[in-house]
Amino acid sequence: MSAPVTTGQTQVLAARYRDCLLGDWGTLLLLVGQAPLIGFLCTVVWGSVERDTPSLYFVMALSSVWFGCIAACREVVKERAIIERERLFGVRPLAVVASKAQSLFVLGVVQSVLLQGAVEWKLALRGPLGVQTVVLCLASFCGVGLGLAVSTLARSQERAVAAVPLLLLPQVLFSEIAVPRQYFSDTVAVIEKFMPVRWAYRAFVEMSQTQVEWLNVLGCLAALVLGVILLLGVSVLALGPRREM
Repeated sequence: MSAPVTTGQTQVLAARYRDCLLGDWGTLLLLVGQAPLIGFLCTVVWGSVERDTPSLYFVMALSSVWFGCIAACREVVKERAIIERERLFGVRPLAVVASKAQSLFVLGVVQSVLLQGAVEWKLALRGPLGVQTVVLCLASFCGVGLGLAVSTLARSQERAVAAVPLLLLPQVLFSEIAVPRQYFSDTVAVIEKFMPVRWAYRAFVEMSQTQVEWLNVLGCLAALVLGVILLLGVSVLALGPRREM
């Protein structure tokens, strides 16, 4: 009976959260609008070379993780009191996290498509368009997982938002964009593998080659899917056992 109960709770909570998102048009337009804006700025910068480069792939991957993280980072902590009260009546942590993730994933897909569309408008990216879209969406989903994990652990919305740069800056620092790969220490090489941006970036690089190694691309996709699952799992665990108010 546990799975049907959780599924039912998820759908009820997801419908409520979706109504809240759609009711706040200002915030929703801001979240959606940042994707084509960043895409347009990418075309301004890379339009001077009139082609895509690895650095463009990295910026697109980082932007997708940013979209998901900033959209999700406040979504649990701002409802902490409501969630704790509902858990007294048997609402499960998995239902809470899944209900948020559903709508945020849809938002992430919209943002990823708009980002890619804005870039493709001026720069024809090398590689299959559909797979690139999937990569950007999965990167955004990882960002959602990061944001929800922070939101379940933070004590206030301000702390949750302040933590976002601490999650995103390592994505840049532990990357071959910051330091060439041949200079990586063993520690940096290990840490880099835990960075979602790394896998999205590598997928784009692989797909830009004349002869695409699809096993490598599939490996990057699998790493992103695993990252989404693990981060959402952390969010569920972070809600912890039901606490008495």
